[in-house]
Amino acid sequence: MLNLKKFITRQTTQKEIAKELGISQQTLSNYLNEKTQPDMETLIVLADYFHTTIDALLGHDVPYLLDKSTLTEKQRTILELLPEMSDSICERAEAYISGLIEGEREHERTLQRFRK
Repeated sequence: MLNLKKFITRQTTQKEIAKELGISQQTLSNYLNEKTQPDMETLIVLADYFHTTIDALLGHDVPYLLDKSTLTEKQRTILELLPEMSDSICERAEAYISGLIEGEREHERTLQRFRK
């Protein structure tokens, strides 16, 4: 069962998606309404387009795989840099990012106190 609806955002129309994928809007609509199923080649194109896996498109959530469709473009860029990073860089990056996240959380808590 194809699980495309969860990957389509309100910012993008079916017509735009179909055009970018090189398929008709009717074909995309048929996939969304489960009237037809895409072939393997089309599944690969769809997975690439939505930055996800074929498993996720088919509704088979594999907990140990990261669903890239939930990431922003900047987050995907960082993810793509990981293979080039040594353990030492990863340790420093983890400490730095953890500090940034904690600082942002603290800032939000401070703002909430002032809003009350």
